Amino acid sequence: MGIASMVATKKVRAAWTNASQSHIDTDALLKDWAEDVVWEGTSELGVGPTIKGKKAVADWFQRWEQEFPQRKMVEKNVCMKGTFLPRRDNVIMVDWTCRETDKQGREYTYDGVTALHMQDMKIVKVTEYLSFAGLPQLSSLIQPSRTTE
Repeated sequence: MGIASMVATKKVRAAWTNASQSHIDTDALLKDWAEDVVWEGTSELGVGPTIKGKKAVADWFQRWEQEFPQRKMVEKNVCMKGTFLPRRDNVIMVDWTCRETDKQGREYTYDGVTALHMQDMKIVKVTEYLSFAGLPQLSSLIQPSRTTE
């Protein structure tokens, strides 16, 4: 594992640990994200919302924290294309599992892969691919063709 991959893995673990806390510190979580970041998600249920801007992403994390007060994000694999030098084509890929419990006490476990696209040391685009196999009850969380700005 190269130095850039080790640094990426450390940063991802810190972010996943933060997202697993009872209170998500969005300032710490998003400190390396560009102000105009774009976050897209898709799953076998369809295309999720496109979230534009760091503030909108922070708002999404706060809603997630409220709806799912218990969360455990586990990164299974982290890899990186590029270096941590300021470049326009660095990408960090994370293969992960999420275990969460909603306000009503229902438990969910699902998997995903996140691609973090970086430019000049900032995350400018996040693309998530989620697998909700066996969890049709989560379909209400996905609003196809909705854009949040």
